[in-house]
Amino acid sequence: MTLSGCSTAGTSAVDTDGLPGVWTGSGGGRVEFHADGRFSMKGIPAESIAFTWSEPRNGAIRVSGAGTWEQHDVDEDTLLLMIDAGGSFPTDEEVASLMVAEDGPPQVFFFSTNVDKPYGCEIRKNS
Repeated sequence: MTLSGCSTAGTSAVDTDGLPGVWTGSGGGRVEFHADGRFSMKGIPAESIAFTWSEPRNGAIRVSGAGTWEQHDVDEDTLLLMIDAGGSFPTDEEVASLMVAEDGPPQVFFFSTNVDKPYGCEIRKNS
């Protein structure tokens, strides 16, 4: 898969009913969403996540971890990933944001990083 240079982010709300399953990105990154609000990820480029409180363990360039997901209560086109301590993360203080890149179905998401690099790694649901 290739990364898109432009985004249609904000065009629709996150389809939480279509979320459960395995989503993959270019370079082998993988996120698995569960209907119970849990997720796990591995191989996601560290530069795709804006780290607020801690840096990944051992200076990892690709990160792994698990936690819970929820739709943002204000920005409905955004999914929040609350990352538990473990994997690449020494604390449970990190939150990653996924935004809708394409409406779908199925939707395409990208990791939203920061104002300097708002469009991060893109993930698509496996068919």
